[in-house]
Amino acid sequence: MQPAEASQYAAAVLGPIESVEPVQGFVGNQTFRLRAVNGATAYLKTGATIAAESHALENGQRLGIPAPRVLATDLAVPYLLMGELPGAPSDAPAVVHAAAGHLRELHTVHAEADWPATLQAPVDALDDLVPPGLADQLRRALPPFIAQVADVTPALLHGDLHLRHLYADADQLTGILDWGDSLYGDPLFDVARFTMTADTAVVLAGYGLTPDRELDRIFSQYRILWSLMALRAEIAAGGDWIEPHVRRIAAELS
Repeated sequence: MQPAEASQYAAAVLGPIESVEPVQGFVGNQTFRLRAVNGATAYLKTGATIAAESHALENGQRLGIPAPRVLATDLAVPYLLMGELPGAPSDAPAVVHAAAGHLRELHTVHAEADWPATLQAPVDALDDLVPPGLADQLRRALPPFIAQVADVTPALLHGDLHLRHLYADADQLTGILDWGDSLYGDPLFDVARFTMTADTAVVLAGYGLTPDRELDRIFSQYRILWSLMALRAEIAAGGDWIEPHVRRIAAELS
């Protein structure tokens, strides 16, 4: 999508557009920051995940989670126009604790989904994702875990919650951003992803979980699977953020 197109779609909602600025994000998407003549600021995103993101945002708003407000969406284009959230990025413990509580609220939304198939997909593609020796280790380690979590009730997941996606004002959470990786699956997958950047003790306290060895093992397996999914998406989109994911997988496996 070109900036002129983004401006046209946004103008139908915001009125005349004063400026359009590309925003860096995942290589498979395009995002623009738009400022209207009347001073309003919004973000327009286009890409393959628009339907899932719109669905997640609408559910988040309904639950009182501080997610961006959907101003307009068109799945035929596709695009999603979202309102700007107040605040600035924050990694304060109080913000992390609040975000974990909202994550638990999100997980009250359920739908039918084949969670084992979602997890198995990157395992089936291991030879294209990681070095041969690591692929062989993962083929032995992951299938038993996938069988263990096959019977979970799929919940709505953010899919990529980390510290850069949290906004706050004076340590008060004001926004949870970037819902483009939302899906239905095991809530512990979401919590495990959050602990990859945020303090695990704070996340568990905010979510209402008690730490133990089994939970730590589950988190480690889900961190591996999340990294494989991210690696697969990065490679498919032609990106180059590969080595950090491989290092994470090897570290968790060890």
